[in-house]
Amino acid sequence: MNETATPADPSAVAVTPFWQRMPRLFLFPLQRAPLLRNVFSTLLFCVVAMFSYPYLATAPLRAGLLILFAWCAAALYIARFAFLVIERSAFGYLDSRTYPRQEESGDWRRPVKMFLVMVVVPALIIVVGHLVLPGVLVLLALLAFALLLPASVMVMTMTDSFADAVNPTRCARTAWSIGPPYLLLCLFLLMLLIGSQQALHVLLPGPGHAAAPAADAAHAVDAATTAAPVSMVSLGLTWLVVSLVGNYFLVLTCALIGYTMFQYNAVLGIAVVGPGDTRVRGPMSSSAHARRLREALIGKLVAAGEFREAIELLSDELRARPADLSLHARLHTLLLHEGAKPRIEDHAERYLELLLAASNVKEALTLFEQTRKLIPTFSPRDPARLPQLAGAAIEAIRPELAAELIRGFDRKYPGHPKIPEVYVVGGRVLLQADRASEAQALLQHVTKSYPDSPAAAEAKRYLARFEAGASALAAPIPAAATPVPAQRGPGES
Repeated sequence: MNETATPADPSAVAVTPFWQRMPRLFLFPLQRAPLLRNVFSTLLFCVVAMFSYPYLATAPLRAGLLILFAWCAAALYIARFAFLVIERSAFGYLDSRTYPRQEESGDWRRPVKMFLVMVVVPALIIVVGHLVLPGVLVLLALLAFALLLPASVMVMTMTDSFADAVNPTRCARTAWSIGPPYLLLCLFLLMLLIGSQQALHVLLPGPGHAAAPAADAAHAVDAATTAAPVSMVSLGLTWLVVSLVGNYFLVLTCALIGYTMFQYNAVLGIAVVGPGDTRVRGPMSSSAHARRLREALIGKLVAAGEFREAIELLSDELRARPADLSLHARLHTLLLHEGAKPRIEDHAERYLELLLAASNVKEALTLFEQTRKLIPTFSPRDPARLPQLAGAAIEAIRPELAAELIRGFDRKYPGHPKIPEVYVVGGRVLLQADRASEAQALLQHVTKSYPDSPAAAEAKRYLARFEAGASALAAPIPAAATPVPAQRGPGES
C-alpha cells in the first residue's frame, strides 16, 4: 500500500491565497473521484427519470414521486461528497488522490441539516420580519443571511451542528476571523453561481433553459414536463447537461470553501494534517490520517497551555501503541511541564525500560538524569538495567555518574547475574579516573571468578589492550551485535 510521504507542516508554509488558486480549483471537479461521483449521480437520476417520464400521463403521482426520489437520492449523494471535499480540503488534502483510504466520514445528515438551514432561516426571517419589521429591514436581514451563508457552511463542516450553523453570532465570528477576504470569497461564490447559469445558457440555448438553476435538476424536469412535447433524446440530454453542470459547480464551490478554510486554518482552529501542496505518492491510510489528526490536536492543546487534556489524548494513543518511543518522548515532556511527580516517576520507569530494551542507552541516560533532578530517589525497577546506564555514562565521559549508578551493587543484590558486568563497568570507571592498576586488578578478578560469563570475555579484551595504555582502555569495546537505531529521545516533542 502506498503511503503519503511525510510532508513538512503545511500550516507552517506560505499558502497560496484562494483568489490566486482559482485556476487550479476549476480543475478539481475533473479529478477522478469527483468526476466519477458526478457521472454516477447524474446517470442515476437520468435513468430513473427517463424510465418514469412516459408514465407521467397515466400515473402522474407515482411517476412524479419516483423522479423526485431519484433526484433527492442523487442530490444527497453528491452533496455528501461535496461536504467531504470541504472537510478534506480544510485538513490540507487539496488533491482528491491524497484522500485517506477510509470510508467517507461525511455524515449524510450534514447536507440535510445544511438544506434545512437554507430553508428554515430565510423562512423565519420573512415570517417574523413581515410581522414585526419594516420591509427594508427584512431585505437587510436576508442580505446578511446570504453573506453569512458561506460561514454557516464552514461552521457546519467544523462542528456538524445545526444549532451552530444557524447561530448568527457563531457564523459572524467565523467570517470576522477571516477578515476582509471573506467578502472576496462571497463575491467569488456569487460569480460561480452566475457562471453556472451562463454555462447552462451556452450548453442549452433557449428561453426555457436559460433560467434553469445549475444545481436543481428538478426545475429542469418541471420545465420539460410542462412545455411542448419534445423527443426523449432531447429531454434526456437536457437532464444530463443540467445535472453534470450543476454537480460540477457544486463540487467547485465546496472546493473553494474548503481551500479558504485551509488557508485560514490558524484563525479557524483547524488542525492541518494533510500534505497541502506537497507532492505525495499516494493516499494516506485511514490509521495514519487519524494518528496525524490526533497529533495535530495535541499540538494545539499544548500551544494553548492545556497540558492535562493533551496528556489524556497521548495516554489514549499509547494504549494503542504502547511501544512507540516517540509518543513516550512527547508524554514525558508534557509530564515535566505538568510537574506531577508520581505520574512522572511512573511513566519514566516504563519509558526507561523501553529505551534500554531497544539499546537506546544515550536517550535512556538523558531520561534518567531529567527524572533524577525532580525525584532524587528515582532508579530503574530492574537492577539489571543499572550497568547499561552506567556504561552510557562512561561513554558520555561521566565517570562520577557511572560510579554512583553501580555503587554497592554486589551488596544490594548478592548473587545477581549482572555482578560480573558491574565489575567490568567499575573497571572502566577506574580507567577514566587514571587508576589503571586498580582497574586491571578488578578485571582480572572478573576473569578468574566468573570465567564463563560474557563479562569475562569483555574483561579479557580490555586486559589484552593494556599495552595500549589506560586512555585506550577507557574507550568502549565494539559490541558484536549492531544496536537498534536510536529513536526520538526524551525531551523531544
